Amino acid sequence: MNTAEKIVSVCFLLQGVCCRDFNISLPEKIQALSGSCVIIKCRFEINETYDKDLTERAAGVWYKDKHDKSSSPVFNSSASTPNSFIKGNITGQLKDKDCTTVFYNVTSNHSGQYFFRIEGEGGLKWTYKKPSVSVDVIESPVNPRVVLYVDEQELQDQQEVLEGRSVSLRCSAETLCSSPPATLTWSSTARIPLSESSKLQELIISDLNFTAAQRHHRVTFTCSINYQLQDNNRTAHSSITLHVQYAPQISNFSCSSTDVTVCFCEVDGNPSPVVEWHLSGRPVSNSSNTFISEERLSNTSLRSFICLDQSLTHTNTLLCVSKNTGGNATQLFHLVFVTQKEIFILIGVAAGALVIVMLCAVTYTCVRKNNRKLQPTVQDEGAKESVKNTDEENQDDSVYSNNVMMSSAGATTANQESIIYSSIDFSNSKLRSQEVESISCLHVDYAVVQRGSGAADERVQ
Repeated sequence: MNTAEKIVSVCFLLQGVCCRDFNISLPEKIQALSGSCVIIKCRFEINETYDKDLTERAAGVWYKDKHDKSSSPVFNSSASTPNSFIKGNITGQLKDKDCTTVFYNVTSNHSGQYFFRIEGEGGLKWTYKKPSVSVDVIESPVNPRVVLYVDEQELQDQQEVLEGRSVSLRCSAETLCSSPPATLTWSSTARIPLSESSKLQELIISDLNFTAAQRHHRVTFTCSINYQLQDNNRTAHSSITLHVQYAPQISNFSCSSTDVTVCFCEVDGNPSPVVEWHLSGRPVSNSSNTFISEERLSNTSLRSFICLDQSLTHTNTLLCVSKNTGGNATQLFHLVFVTQKEIFILIGVAAGALVIVMLCAVTYTCVRKNNRKLQPTVQDEGAKESVKNTDEENQDDSVYSNNVMMSSAGATTANQESIIYSSIDFSNSKLRSQEVESISCLHVDYAVVQRGSGAADERVQ
């Protein structure tokens, strides 16, 4: 009940106490949602001479737009007129002078002015011509109201708050008659805890409570009221976009160096920050050795570039400083300048190392290929007889060829070392035949066999 209704009720009570005449208290205007219900709060007073006629059998009658003798009632609480223009029920106790009434499933045809009439026993029959109540049936619900509170104080026509402040968004709507009751829901791009809806008198209220942060900047919060009706659901929305002021933050930075050194610093803040560059602790600006430029990325972010000539190699510190009314942020760069001569040296060293690695790989491949070709036992396909020692005095004399021992029977014994070259001297041995029967070795590249001091060398491969 608003202030005006309270004043009317007080005046009505005072008037009833003083005069005790026919009077009625009604709201001036009521909105109802099509397909839902409407509640008319009503209290009346009668002349004290008719008190005895106001009994439990009294009936309440409603007229629409007209209330003369030719008018027909649109609703009568008595059982004698069940087929009325509008379905409803008087929820108040007429004996107690409470004429509160509910009408069901209203449509646009039910919009208009309504007058109340009391009919009791005896001579109690009275139509209250003034005041009347205006019923307005609407097709869609009224949008809820969204208000921003900062530190429990309402901000009017301003949605900008400081980061870290306590924020509350309140959504409220008039509770139109419906079954089940209307509900309020919040939606936004940020995950915010939602407080439960609470009903206060004729208002339904839902609050969002959180601490303002950067992620809430330019986030639109939408409050929706939903009515579940028999034919379909009806929904209305209201939104508010929050603007949060926050200190700048450096989100990205980097440096690259060739003939000149180029560094950039990407910052974000609200209000939009400014960027300064400090070289060796001193602020720098555009000059013959430095060049500074900026690129606007959005309303709150920008990217700043600085180009440094190699003549500034005496310094090794560069500082990016970002400022706005909310604070500041800095990023330190440790510069490492490389001269052109040093670059050539590094390239030469890398190329030399690459050549060495390639030569090693080729050598290793060739050695393995040759070893695979020389692996089988060396044989003389044209030999017909084996080399034998006929002198029994020399039976114990064995011939050695680079750690390979060959006995008169032709057996071989080898050490684990690989044989690259071998020379065999048969000057002190008597051969049964002029031909070599067989020679076995492990890992032999080639061998030289000498039959005598004057004989020609024969190479077995």
